[in-house]
Amino acid sequence: MWALFAASYDGAQRSEFDRDLREKHHVIVLKDAVREVKGFSTLLAIETPGQWCAIFSGDTIVAPGFWGQTALQRAFIWYLMAQRLKRGLPVYWFLITKGYRTYLLLARYFPTHWPRHDAPTPEFEGTLLDMLCRQKFGAAWDSSSGLLRFQGEVCRLSDELADVPARLTSDPDVAFFLAKNPRWREGDELCCLAAADDAFVRKTTRTFL
Repeated sequence: MWALFAASYDGAQRSEFDRDLREKHHVIVLKDAVREVKGFSTLLAIETPGQWCAIFSGDTIVAPGFWGQTALQRAFIWYLMAQRLKRGLPVYWFLITKGYRTYLLLARYFPTHWPRHDAPTPEFEGTLLDMLCRQKFGAAWDSSSGLLRFQGEVCRLSDELADVPARLTSDPDVAFFLAKNPRWREGDELCCLAAADDAFVRKTTRTFL
């Protein structure tokens, strides 16, 4: 997992990778036919008992040769559905992203997500996102911009992963991400929230079943 992560991000530090991994509750691992790791996502549940649960996805990467496959997406979708059934509470995906590809995953599979180009963030979800970011990231959270801005050495996407194809720059979701997070190449992260609600279940079951 570390070898794949280090090859994908400039400025990646093993100590930070290990720290991120230790705090998580679960890890989804994508392997190829010979059992080599080709992708992963680390997962942390943040919950207010009896009210809501937010699933935070930490370090996440898929090897470039496997971008067209959906195994990691399907596993994560089923994980969220299992949390809905297990907890009987509203479940959210709490996401931070420095790349447009992850934001597109949010926009494509989660009908109810924020921030977005075509609607403002509702008051409850805006307050929840602000609370989660303050709790998890402290002073790095800039509530006025909706971004995390870390000081010192920052982990950034490699040049290969940071490239945005010209054909995608006119996509409204990609254009929104690039405008909302103009310093994404420098490692700023856009903070997002998506509801694993009934619309999400309908959307993903139609797509993957």
